[in-house]
Amino acid sequence: MLDYKPKDKFSKLLEAYPNIPDYLYSRNPLYKMLTNKVIVQLMAPRVDLAHVAIRGGYSFEEFLQIIENGIKSGFVNDKKSADTNTKEIKEKLKAILKQIYNKENVEEAKKRFKDLIEKADPVLIAVVESELKNEGYTTDDLMKACNIHMELFKEQISSSRMRIDKDHPLYRLIKDHDAIMMYMENGFNLANTLKNYQDYASAQSVIEQLKQIIKLQKQAEDNHNTRQENTLFPVIEKYGVEEPPSIMWQDHYNMKQARNRIEKLLDNHETINYEDFVDRLVSNYRYMLETFALHTKKEQEILYNVALDMLSDKDWADIKSESDELGYFELPKEVQDE
Repeated sequence: MLDYKPKDKFSKLLEAYPNIPDYLYSRNPLYKMLTNKVIVQLMAPRVDLAHVAIRGGYSFEEFLQIIENGIKSGFVNDKKSADTNTKEIKEKLKAILKQIYNKENVEEAKKRFKDLIEKADPVLIAVVESELKNEGYTTDDLMKACNIHMELFKEQISSSRMRIDKDHPLYRLIKDHDAIMMYMENGFNLANTLKNYQDYASAQSVIEQLKQIIKLQKQAEDNHNTRQENTLFPVIEKYGVEEPPSIMWQDHYNMKQARNRIEKLLDNHETINYEDFVDRLVSNYRYMLETFALHTKKEQEILYNVALDMLSDKDWADIKSESDELGYFELPKEVQDE
């Protein structure tokens, strides 16, 4: 029998066997939450193994036996094997991005990229892009990959989007996502046009437009987060499901920090060299946009589905009433229903 105690944290098991979340889900659909890497990273240091066993409907002894069987059968890999897999994924990503940059069989590369990004977290992708930049690839080259990356994320979100009645509170939260994504994309695309200008004086009108876009984005984000954090999250936590809301809270904070960095750059731009300003602005926009795309995917595929499974009609009625009291930002016409 494995030498683990009920009070040991899940992170201890995860460190020794990094693919344990995928294995547990393959054995039991109740562990679907573990397929999300961000959820695993945040909950692992806080949740003990006894709690994980109970979540799957097992006694602690049964839980350990399942893991031991997985190790013996080769389905559970140790850290050395996982590190090798990560290195292989990184090298494959690098080769695919080079293929995209060089416009070689782009459609085939996109298919391979789509398969790989489901196995790679944003940090690994960022490391690959940084290494390629050091090898001489330009910001324009990185843009090609980012655009394809975003296209694939939006395809995934669209394909998994649940069908909800327009009067349901989740319908408006999903519309909020569309609006915020639109503001981020508009800002990102506009920021990239700054490289066509020589200095701050010639780019002033574009910078002013960016200030307006980030202002609208801030209003939308703050209103969306306030409604969600004060209505939906507390009800989910009431049912004993604390991990997903806590992760979304952290996501909201991280994205606010990213937005603040962009606002600070726009407000104090003349204190740095123009080329550095453009490079930093585009880089921050890229990070914010990709982070929000991942966040949206998590909320719509995990948090909202968990809520739909658990919450009662009365819960949803209360959430709708409280949301109405808090109020809504005005949706841009581009995302309004026809």
